[in-house]
Amino acid sequence: MDVIKQLSSPEYGAITCVEMHTVGMPTRIVMQGYPTTTGTLLEQKEEARMNHDDIRKLFLHEPRGHADMFGAILRPCTELTTAGKAHMGLLYVHGDGYSNMCGHATIAVGRFLIDTHDLDVFPRRNDVRFDAEGKTAQLVLHAPGGLVEVTVPTNSDGSRSDPTRPVSFIATSAYALATKLTVHIPQEYRWPELGNRDTVEVELAYCGAISCQVQALGGLGFSGATLLKPIKDFSSLKNAARQLRDAINANPEYRQYLCVPGQEAPGSLYGVMITDRYLRTPPEGSRAVHAGLYFFGDMQIDRSPTGSAAAARNALAYANGALKVGDSWAYQSLVSQAFVTEGLTATIVHAEGRQEHEAGHSAGPVWVRVAGQAFYTGTHTFVVETKDPLGESGFLLEKINPGLTTRYYLGEDEEEWIRQNNP
Repeated sequence: MDVIKQLSSPEYGAITCVEMHTVGMPTRIVMQGYPTTTGTLLEQKEEARMNHDDIRKLFLHEPRGHADMFGAILRPCTELTTAGKAHMGLLYVHGDGYSNMCGHATIAVGRFLIDTHDLDVFPRRNDVRFDAEGKTAQLVLHAPGGLVEVTVPTNSDGSRSDPTRPVSFIATSAYALATKLTVHIPQEYRWPELGNRDTVEVELAYCGAISCQVQALGGLGFSGATLLKPIKDFSSLKNAARQLRDAINANPEYRQYLCVPGQEAPGSLYGVMITDRYLRTPPEGSRAVHAGLYFFGDMQIDRSPTGSAAAARNALAYANGALKVGDSWAYQSLVSQAFVTEGLTATIVHAEGRQEHEAGHSAGPVWVRVAGQAFYTGTHTFVVETKDPLGESGFLLEKINPGLTTRYYLGEDEEEWIRQNNP
């Protein structure tokens, strides 16, 4: 205990986190120790990116995390929490940067905020509305992508969450951007499994970020492969997803499909969802079950069915006529189907605008309620010792460049010798 007390002292710059997972995907919730940021939430996001990005790397990267780690930084003071329109602001962070929206993290944070009664962590905890009849609490979170309404099941007096029932949230508006789009893959972007083909059929949608949906592994050239069987080679799948994403982002012809209503300039493709039809009997109230494997950011792999992508997939299903308002689809990930547990359920609760998609014009928007369960895995207090050469921002093993990391171990003379002898 004496060591724990010592490491908690201010000199170590302790960052305190609550650890949770949603269908296997971690959320590291930063509750104390992160620097104060000011201005609007988007300004705070930019301040975090410009001035505090080493801290993001510190608690997400190795040796404290890993390449696919995900986090949420609580920001109690934003323009919308101050105006009484939201209870808490959030910055979603991952190994490669920052996200505007994240479903699995929203589910985890929603549950945590109901369980905590520490007003230093959650100043507006006493403002949360409790529905005694339904035994639920209603939260409004301010995410960079917009306001997110969260419903958390609770015990009889609303003082604690009920982990036996799913948390749900209304995702930010979702749009179908392109359906059945044939994408040309130039030679420099092709991957081995594509063979002699030079096109791939995809669909594009938006919910906080633009995602690409590819129908089953066969669409990428992995013939005979399926998400219902063990995947032996993630590296080949990751390469194919990266090449497909980069081919779309690099081609000006596809910019018309990356235009999101309300945004001045075309966006860029953020993630690739490899989809598959799941043959398991759908849960009560859902019309079908679909499996998916989502690569996002720098090709991190989501262990969950990806909440925001589930909303985007519903938007595409609505545009294709497969779902209407009130309909639900259940979504499974590799983790949830392997452990025969529930994944996420996504229900279209409202729709506006055009349903059919036309080239250069989005369909929607639709609003989707996403439901799933999050569970606690522990707490962490991360510290940095002043003499720790890896302490300031950590590392990712696959990105280590020996020519750059020599500064941690060598003096200037040795570094100069390496530069001269390793052109």
